[in-house]
Order: sequence, then structure tokens, then C-alpha cells
Amino acid sequence: MATELEGNEKLQRFIQLLCDLNHQTVEVLKTGNAEILFAMNDTVEEMYSIQQGGEEDAYTAIEEDAQIIYQNFNAVVTMIKSNEKVFADTATSVAVKKFLKNIFDANVRIVHAYGLA
Repeated sequence: MATELEGNEKLQRFIQLLCDLNHQTVEVLKTGNAEILFAMNDTVEEMYSIQQGGEEDAYTAIEEDAQIIYQNFNAVVTMIKSNEKVFADTATSVAVKKFLKNIFDANVRIVHAYGLA
């Protein structure tokens, strides 16, 4: 990618959000604490805002993985909202874990694309 990181506050913020999303995803998978999803929502929304507004290679080159993150997070929200019980049933839990794993994998691919890992 031909985008310069130094002095590019928008890209630096996007990378910080990637880091935040990585930690949030791992924490939800590890603990099952669904409350973290509220913070993840804010993170994903800000990532989307930055990435969709950017025309630099740093944003366009990761479009496919970014869409995986956005679509899988939307699927998590849909699954949780569709669950009529106070606690998630097995099917909901399995689906949410799969969507979170997809988010994690796409996040890691973006980090590698940026040469950060």
C-alpha cells in the first residue's frame, strides 16, 4: 500500500480501532460477556465511517475484509435481537461465535495487509 502512516491521523485512528476491535472480539469469545458488544458496535461504526470515506489504498485495498467485519457484526446483532430468551440458546451462541471468529480473522488479515504483524 502506498499510503503514508506518519501524519495521517485518520489512518492512525483506523488502526487503533482495529486494535480495539481485536481486543473486544477476543474478550467476547473468551468470556461470553455480551455487554462488550455495545462497545464493539461503536468501534465498528467508527471504522465503517473512516473506511467508507477514504479513497486511499489503505482503505480500498482492505474493502473485502472490511465488509466481512461489517456484515458479520450486523449478523451478530440480528442473531441476538432475534433471540426471544433472556439467555442465548445454543444455536444463537454457535452462530454468534462463528460471526465473531469471522470478524477476528478479517481483522487479522487487515493487520497483516498493513504490515503491522
